[in-house]
This record gives sequence, structure tokens and C-alpha cells, in this order.
Amino acid sequence: MNGENNNGGKQKKRRTLFSWMYDRNGKGVKKSEVIKNYNFKNFFKLFGRKWGDIIRINLLYIVGNFPIFFFILAVSGNFSRQAMKPISEMYPLIYGMGTAGGDAAAFLPLSGIHGLFESFPVDISIDNIGVKILYGLSLLILVTFGLVNASCAYIMRNTVKCEPIFWGVDFFGTMKKNWKIAVPMGIFDALVLFLNAYAIYFYWLNYNTLYIMFFCSLVTFMVYMFMRFYMYMIMVTFDMGFFKILKNSFIFSILCIGKNLLAFIGMALVVFITMLFAAFYTPLGVILVLILDFGICSFMATYVAYPNMKKFMIDPYYKENGEASDDGDDDDDDSPRRGKPGGYGEDDGEYYDGGEYVTDEDEYKSRKK
Repeated sequence: MNGENNNGGKQKKRRTLFSWMYDRNGKGVKKSEVIKNYNFKNFFKLFGRKWGDIIRINLLYIVGNFPIFFFILAVSGNFSRQAMKPISEMYPLIYGMGTAGGDAAAFLPLSGIHGLFESFPVDISIDNIGVKILYGLSLLILVTFGLVNASCAYIMRNTVKCEPIFWGVDFFGTMKKNWKIAVPMGIFDALVLFLNAYAIYFYWLNYNTLYIMFFCSLVTFMVYMFMRFYMYMIMVTFDMGFFKILKNSFIFSILCIGKNLLAFIGMALVVFITMLFAAFYTPLGVILVLILDFGICSFMATYVAYPNMKKFMIDPYYKENGEASDDGDDDDDDSPRRGKPGGYGEDDGEYYDGGEYVTDEDEYKSRKK
């Protein structure tokens, strides 16, 4: 943002890695384009209008979580020390018989069939230092995961609300404001996702004896995914503590289970289509992940979650205080962001835990100066 220095001269805008794509403000939003009724029909209308923003948000997810690329390099084996092992499980038996005094010539045909070897990366404990460094750098994902999810949730929320987006300011500003809770939330989120995936895989391998636990793990994973629809959006909208965010997210996951399930099915369909493309032509599947999948899934989740959060958390505050909703029609303010500053109400003991409702009106006005 340009400004005046002490000498009356203009300060130059500092450029960053994201400046070329995310430092330009949006063109604004026409009132006729604002979605009031979040139904199935308007989903496709808004999706078509916000196609470019969805791709941009997807790129933010990918680039922001850059440590994942260190992990991919580490597990690729291209930088690891290599060892050799026989392809056939029969080779140790044939080798033992041949070296125990048997007729070596008689085993030559079998050795030709079962004596093929393949290379494989050695265990990380005896691998070279470069690979260990790559694994260490990949752990930075525990820091970036929550920060990027919070920032993208804020931008996607404003996308669904049909508000203008200040890409650079919104992305990095949200990180700066929420890092104290976003970092631990990201660590918690990553660990729970890993444990869910591990449980599903483990019980699937032991399906014959633990099939009940397999289905329980699937239900647990699905409910937690419902919670993820709300966790980061509540974080960037309300001033709440860690456990209150989780509590409210769990309540919403059960309270709005019908719409949550519909969004989950849509996200599963996106993953399935990507896997089909990857099976047909692997680079095409990779391209879909890099430019579309995370953005589309985030859009689906937010399109379902934001109206629920507005209905049970935002609107009650304005009704209790006799004010118009921040998305109401009776707000004559022409500014793109039509919020009202003020604190959010106390815990009503039914749907949510009270926290301060954070609006964007003052922030928007400060940017316009």
C-alpha cells in the first residue's frame, strides 16, 4: 500500500513472491451478483462466477504448504542410498541350497528365473544426510498447515459471501492476526488426519477380524471432515479459544449433518474423478490436484458451512441487538464490505460458545485511506 514518508515523498510498495498474482485488489462485487439464498441452483451460478478465484485459492493451498515438496523429494528415492534385494521370494531358498553343497549347475535355471534383483532406498536411519535434511524440512508442514488453511478459509468465506478480495493483504494479514491459534490448530488437524488415515488403512488390512472397527473409523473420519468445514472459518470470524472452536465445529457437524453429507459426497466425487484421470494419464491427475481439487473442495465446504454459521451464530447477535444482519438487504452502505463492528453475545448454551464477532468494516475503511 502506497503511503507518505516524513519527507513528503511516496514510499515504494514492497514486492514479494506473491505480488505478481495476489497484490492486486479485485474489481469489486455488483449487488446483483450477491448470493442471498445458498441453494443447489445458486451453487453452480456462484461456482461459475468465482472459477478464477477458486483456482487462485487452490494455488495458495499448494504453494503455501511448500514443505510437502521436500517430503515428496525425500520419499522419491532419487536422493537416497540404494540397496539391492531379490524380486522373488524363492531366491533365498535356492541360494541356500546351492551354497550348502548341492549341485550348483542344477540350480542355474532356477537362479535365472528367481535371481533377478531390484534396487530400493535404504532406511532413513542409515540414509545420507541430504535425505535426512529433506525429511526435517518437510516437518515445516506442521507450521504452514494451519496458517494456510486459516488464510484460505478467510478468502474462501469472502468469496462465498460475494465480497471483494484483497489477495495479498487478506492472505498474509490473516496469518498475522491468527497465527497464535492457527499453528496449534494446524498441528492438531494434521495429526488427527494422519491418525484417521492410519486407522482406516490398518483396519482395512485386518478387515476379516476387525471389520466393525473399519466402519467405525470411516464414520469417525467423516465426522471429523464435517468439523473441518467449520474449524478454520470460525477461527477467522470469531474471537474464540482452541477448545471452543472444536466444540462449535463438532456441534455444527451433527446439527447440519444433511448438508454436510451432501458436501462430503461432492468432495468424494471430485477425488474419484481425479483418480480416474490419473489412472488414464497420471500427469493429468497431478495437474487437477495442483490447480483445482483443493479449491473446489474448499468451495463446497464453505458454501455449505457459511450459511449454517450465519444462521446459528451471526444472525442471532444482530437480532438480539436490534441491528440489521451484515448480509441483510436493509443496509444502505455502498461499501463492498457491509459489517457492523461490535462484540458477539454471551453463550446461549444451545448452539455455540460466545466469542467476539470479528467484522471487516473498519479494516476495509483503513485500506481505502
